[in-house]
Amino acid sequence: MHRIFFLLLLVLLPTQLGYHFWPEWAHVLGRRVDYLSPTIYLTDILIFLTLAFWFIESGKTFLISSFKFLIKRRNTEILIFVIAFVIANIIVSKNQPAVIYKLLKVLEFVLLGFYIIKTKPAFSFIIWHLSFGILFSSVLAISQFFFQHSIGGPLWWLGERTFSLDTPGIARIELCNLSHVSCRLFLRPYATFPHPNVLGGFLAATIPLVISNFKFLISNQTKKVQMFQIITIVLGSIALVLTGSRTAIFAGAIGIGITYFVLGKRKRHSVFSLIPYIIPLMLLGIFLSRTIGINDESVVVRQQLNAAAIKLWQQSPIVGVGLGNFLVGLPKALPSRAIYFLQPVHNIYLLVLAETGVMGLVVFLWMLWMTLKKATGDRRQETGRLVTCCLSLVVLLLLGLVDHYPLTLQQGQLLFTLLLSFSMIQ
Repeated sequence: MHRIFFLLLLVLLPTQLGYHFWPEWAHVLGRRVDYLSPTIYLTDILIFLTLAFWFIESGKTFLISSFKFLIKRRNTEILIFVIAFVIANIIVSKNQPAVIYKLLKVLEFVLLGFYIIKTKPAFSFIIWHLSFGILFSSVLAISQFFFQHSIGGPLWWLGERTFSLDTPGIARIELCNLSHVSCRLFLRPYATFPHPNVLGGFLAATIPLVISNFKFLISNQTKKVQMFQIITIVLGSIALVLTGSRTAIFAGAIGIGITYFVLGKRKRHSVFSLIPYIIPLMLLGIFLSRTIGINDESVVVRQQLNAAAIKLWQQSPIVGVGLGNFLVGLPKALPSRAIYFLQPVHNIYLLVLAETGVMGLVVFLWMLWMTLKKATGDRRQETGRLVTCCLSLVVLLLLGLVDHYPLTLQQGQLLFTLLLSFSMIQ
């Protein structure tokens, strides 16, 4: 039964249907802040049902294995360290309820990752069901771009917002010819994501996985299955370009190119064999930089948020200002900006540094390093597929240098948990 809810979670990962609560501590400068609002998403319910039924089916085994894991001396020491760090992080924070809520979210995704590692779902199982969400998001994004407004109707229940090209604050791109003589504004598609950049990151990280699944299982697939995956890859790539997210497009192009390279039938790889992939990517990057002008957030704003993160970290360099407390302290660290800029720093590493200090950042980077090291060292018989999974994780981590959604938004957190935990499966 737990596998049914897990596959539903994979299919519905792109959705953002949820119910928000607005306690007083979820406000900053008297305004509601989505990032602080305790929210119950449909995907949260699916995670709970997945874990609940898994625990019911394997309760005794789970308790025994957990007890054996905790009584090991090294694991006990780590647990004591984590508890002490959490207590210190709560004590130094100005908004303690926000820390507790974020800790509950961390626990939720840790348990989900633990479930994936223990149940070891097949790569094809994960990617096949994830493909439905990729195809749905791609078709919806292309439709939104074509009509230049949201589609509406029952899609609202899956998280599609109501918007058009003229909606205030909506994300738009200015497409110009190479001489910049003729330019026109276009709506950037959202699908069911909070922002086109998040949609772009989701597609950039998942399309290489679909390509890998298709290449590995092509001999065992029916023509209908092959056609479904080809359509998913093609429409996903089109939707990725239409998002107008230059970093996501470039990262996705690199991911797709390297995936084809890794899974190719070449017996020997060399630096020169990468040239056919690198040259088109360089041309794509030059083309995007000349033809797309995006006006939502300038580089200057991102730099100011980065500076604010450093300033907040300096207030509590060891354990940080508290999980979820970046936005609480932002008005003082960035007093010159309006309420509209109440958003996390667009760099997940600076966000971790500001909210959890040096100790938190070291643990975070150590976890990523050990995961990638383990993944590239194990299961050599599945090297190509494993490298693709690690590549998708690296793509998401690179996008984390210029955006915050892998750690702050439900869909990004789910995708990050999925890629990280699957890379850790032995």
